[in-house]
Amino acid sequence: MIRQAHLKLIAGHSVRHGIRGGAGLVSLFLTLVIGLVLASIVISPLDAVDQQIERMDRSETGGHMTEADKAEARQRVNLEVVRIAGKAINWVVEPSSEQLDYLTSQQPAIVSAILVMLFLVTPLFGCLSGFNQTSGDIGSKGLRFLLIRTERQNIFIGRFIGTYLFAALVNLALFLILALYMAAKVKVHPSGDMVLWLGQGYLRVMLFTAPYIAICAWVSCAIDSPFGSLVIALMAAYMFPLIVGRGASLYASVGYLNYLTPWGWKYWLLEPVASAHFLGAAIAMLAFCAGFLFLGLRYFKKRDL
Repeated sequence: MIRQAHLKLIAGHSVRHGIRGGAGLVSLFLTLVIGLVLASIVISPLDAVDQQIERMDRSETGGHMTEADKAEARQRVNLEVVRIAGKAINWVVEPSSEQLDYLTSQQPAIVSAILVMLFLVTPLFGCLSGFNQTSGDIGSKGLRFLLIRTERQNIFIGRFIGTYLFAALVNLALFLILALYMAAKVKVHPSGDMVLWLGQGYLRVMLFTAPYIAICAWVSCAIDSPFGSLVIALMAAYMFPLIVGRGASLYASVGYLNYLTPWGWKYWLLEPVASAHFLGAAIAMLAFCAGFLFLGLRYFKKRDL
């Protein structure tokens, strides 16, 4: 039977082990580095805005440009940056006109471009956080000591919950850094709007992360090697979409096969919350997560530990 107290203890230990353990530190480091590098691809053109305005000030007014003139110059430059962000979103997502309008007009376009980039690597972040949920302890026979005190389902589900919470903390650190930097440095959109959209983006990223951590839970309980678990989890996350993408370049209808995995639904999560697309994607993510956990738990309960 599932015991709430046991789940709490196992999940809490899993979070603490993730924070202190080598695999957890690697996950934290790579998530921050990769996430910030991708964000810098979008943000870096904005750093040139003030420099361009200063050059315009020196060349046109000899350093005596009024605040109104500076605001007008900044607006012209920023509009170009927003146009480029919208073009990048359109290239990566291939959205409908309604979704493109939502991401570039109704929401801060720069933040939307960052979220689009982060969605591409969210499966990687999920696999880095969750690949060693049980595989290391299975290989070392360490789970035998836990089996004396609790049931297998408590171990499996508790490790999943703890790993998901750890991934949530790692992604929260990334989004807090982005929010602080953008609120202080980026002047394209109001700071409050950017921080609010980043907060919503964080919740959507974590919804997309859940099925990939569930995949890792399934793979981890089937593989005795943590490295082998990571490799197989990454292949499960990216190999099928790559094959389907290649097939879709030849026959467009092949692209619909991506909806057999969480990957095919990911950009539906960037629709308005009340839209049918967002609700369908949210239900799909929860269904994938529950399905992978069911398959993993069924295998974990039968295998030799």
